[in-house]
Amino acid sequence: MVGSNRCSFRPSQHAKDKMIETGISKIEILESVLMGAKRTMHNKIVSVFKGFEVVYRPLPCNYFIITVYWKNR
Repeated sequence: MVGSNRCSFRPSQHAKDKMIETGISKIEILESVLMGAKRTMHNKIVSVFKGFEVVYRPLPCNYFIITVYWKNR
C-alpha cells in the first residue's frame, strides 16, 4: 500500500492565507519542516529555511502549520 504510512501536512486557515499572501508553496514549507534550522518557542517549533520561517506544532504523524512568513520583509 503506497502512501498508507505517510504523515500529513495540515495548515491552519491563517497559514493557508499567509501561503497565498507570501507566495510560499506547500513544498517549500515541507522542506523547511524537514530540513530547516529549528528552535522552540513555548510548545511550538520555528523552522528557518531559505529566508522564511514556519511555525508549527508536531503532532503524532502530523505537522500542524500555524503560520509562515518571510523573515526579513
